[in-house]
Amino acid sequence: MFLDFATIGAFTIAFLIVYSIGMVLTRLRRPTQQLAGLGDVVPADVMLPVGRPSAQLSPSNAEASFEQLDLELSRAGWYRVDARERFLRFRGTLVISWSLATAAACFLLAVEDFLLGAKVALVGGAVAILIWALPRLYLRAAGQSRLKRIRRAIPDALDLMTMCLSGGLPLNRAFRYVSEELASAHPDLSTEFTIVQRHGEMRSLDFAFRQFAKRIDVPEVQSLSALVTQSQRLGTDISTAIRNYADNTRLRRRQSADERANKASVKMLFPLTLCLLPSVFMILWGPSVLELWTFLQSFQGTAAGR
Repeated sequence: MFLDFATIGAFTIAFLIVYSIGMVLTRLRRPTQQLAGLGDVVPADVMLPVGRPSAQLSPSNAEASFEQLDLELSRAGWYRVDARERFLRFRGTLVISWSLATAAACFLLAVEDFLLGAKVALVGGAVAILIWALPRLYLRAAGQSRLKRIRRAIPDALDLMTMCLSGGLPLNRAFRYVSEELASAHPDLSTEFTIVQRHGEMRSLDFAFRQFAKRIDVPEVQSLSALVTQSQRLGTDISTAIRNYADNTRLRRRQSADERANKASVKMLFPLTLCLLPSVFMILWGPSVLELWTFLQSFQGTAAGR
């Protein structure tokens, strides 16, 4: 009877944990779509240090850990002011809930079988460690996926920006127009361009692009940041520089695609060899082996008859 109650309780708690994961991740992801309309969404880089008292009162290693977490949250597109607190609260709630459920199951099972309760405790501890690590792993995977989408969208954005700059728009207005045009096709890059445009209004374009390169740590964004910053300082024609950079970016993408296509034939060689060779050997050698086997059997029968 105790085992039945423990099983029902474990399934109920597992369902609540999965449901809470979906709800929290949905709420964390939603502010990215609200960025164009402000609301309660503020980019993490715009906030003053006073907005994070817990980071100021923590030791240096904790500050570095919090900064890394904030960077991973921004790369994943979660720009709420309390994104870090929500993430840590969510992970802590999962671990504590699972630990309490494991402790209750161990207590109920240990009444009848102490060894079974000890095994459940060991498995529950391993699962608790996994639950602690999974949200961070998911966050990093979401950030890497978003960086790839931004890299694919950069050439199209640069073409639109070149058209805007050639038409006489200033750079800050060009970023605003391009972010509005890319909202449906490339929402991730549109969000980042909106943040760059707001940083440029609050501080300067130099500061805006430094923060952009810090959040989106990919070679294309690093080069674009250096290009725009240098053009702003030297007073050169930014539209021509961006047009040339867009052409070079498309050329690098084409060369990278050719490189991957050339590598594909080599990568497919070993699977095709391992999958096709057994069947080829069976087709080519099968009849010969059967005939040889029949011949040996008949030869042995003839020798035995003599």
